[in-house]
Amino acid sequence: MKKNIFKLSLIYIITFLLCSKIYSNEQKNLISEIRNLLEFSNTIDASIKSYYSKNLYQPFWQNNKIKTNEFIKVLKNAHQEGIPIARYDLKKIEKLASSSEFNDLAKLEVILTEKFLLYSQDLSIGIVDPLSLSSFIDIKREIPPSENFLNNLNNYLNINNYFENLRPNNPDYLKLMKELANLKEIKSKKINITSVPNDITLEVGMSHPNVIPLRQRLFELNIHQDTSNSETFDKELLKSVMLFQEYSGLDSDGVVGKKTYQALNLSIDTKLMQVLVNLERLRWLNFDFGKDYILINQANYEAKYVSNNNILWQSKVVIGLPDYQTAEFFDQMTHVIVNPTWHVPKSIAVDEYLPKIQQDPEFLINNDMLLFVRGTNKTIDPNLIDMSVFTVDNFPFEIKQNPGDLNALGQVKFMFPNKHSIYMHDTPMKKLFSKDLRAFSHGCVRLARPFEFANALLSGDENVDYSRFYSALNSSEETRFNLENYIPVYMSYRTVIFDDFGTINYRPDIYGRDALIYLSLFSYEINKNA
Repeated sequence: MKKNIFKLSLIYIITFLLCSKIYSNEQKNLISEIRNLLEFSNTIDASIKSYYSKNLYQPFWQNNKIKTNEFIKVLKNAHQEGIPIARYDLKKIEKLASSSEFNDLAKLEVILTEKFLLYSQDLSIGIVDPLSLSSFIDIKREIPPSENFLNNLNNYLNINNYFENLRPNNPDYLKLMKELANLKEIKSKKINITSVPNDITLEVGMSHPNVIPLRQRLFELNIHQDTSNSETFDKELLKSVMLFQEYSGLDSDGVVGKKTYQALNLSIDTKLMQVLVNLERLRWLNFDFGKDYILINQANYEAKYVSNNNILWQSKVVIGLPDYQTAEFFDQMTHVIVNPTWHVPKSIAVDEYLPKIQQDPEFLINNDMLLFVRGTNKTIDPNLIDMSVFTVDNFPFEIKQNPGDLNALGQVKFMFPNKHSIYMHDTPMKKLFSKDLRAFSHGCVRLARPFEFANALLSGDENVDYSRFYSALNSSEETRFNLENYIPVYMSYRTVIFDDFGTINYRPDIYGRDALIYLSLFSYEINKNA
């Protein structure tokens, strides 16, 4: 009996050793193929070569089949993040995974690592380089070293948790993902979306056939509960229209006109594009804004000052005309200037003011402006000069506007020096803040509540008057206040946002930047289907 047990044990030991030898040979062959592939390739990232070299070319994915399957599943679901899965060569991965050739398995090992690095970067900082899109999108992403991602490849890596921690921690990101899924479902099921005819302006008290589709569209948007066939624009419908206008960033007057019709009839495809683009924008902004910061959302015509997650100040803003776009960039606010002198930019001086000066000799005097010889402090009396001889090309003067009620900058400006020459300021043109679409400036940001902003910056509370500021204001003298601590300023552009109740709001793409990002984001798929 003991002999039989001994024989069986010996057989098991021999079998184990043989199997171990076979496995060892397979490993050696695979390691050799991985090494050859990496050493003789000019296209594989140096960081990936370094990773395998440090690990003696041991395969990670081939030794972790469960993690491999989890990662491939993550790539297949990348569309849920608004990321085009065409980037990840899934067909090639599946083809290599079905092979038993060492050369193919080595290729599979390396391509999975390449896609791990690519997806990690895509999810954490975005796919599109903002600087490649437009001179008005001046956002430089902080790209982490590739080693930061590759060092996570170890036996303790939890694939799903790893990528969940990489995605933007802004709560709007998950809300956008949810909206993306909702829009895709509506599109796939070909759910009928009511189009509201826009041939007449509708308002409360009217009776018109177009009221019926208006009522139906608001019902589809979960804003109005009544789906009756009444053609009467009643008070309940008025409340729903006003609520929809509020969600859409429009004046809540209850009158259904051009802009309200445009918002009501926004197509599913347009919404899909905007959601995809705004997911990408949040990936660009996937970093800590800091304890204190100023955030301007140009597309929502809004600015706010945040400290410790509390909004200290908020205001409507006016931004640049489409021909004078306000740029997207980051900088730091350093100082406040009270009773500022306006140094009129050359483009405005020659393009807009020179024709007015030539037409009306009193234009400069009536607007409290002075004429200077360019590059000097020498003032010139415009009445002693024949202004008709000057053109855009030979205008030798600078124009400055004195502090005062007529000054285009109002009574205070907020400086964060930058190459775009953009700053925030007061304005005498208060009526513009009642407009739905507030793109009227030459690029700078005009504030509806500038004095409250000064209070918040200088005293920490918009409701507490900073006495030195108001003393300077009343003096009519130009005065500078340096901030004790510089405050980050983020000039952003988001066309899909959420209100305090989590309701999604869409905004018009006034500068056409959504299309730029979308075309770049899905360029591969667009070219493939062209």
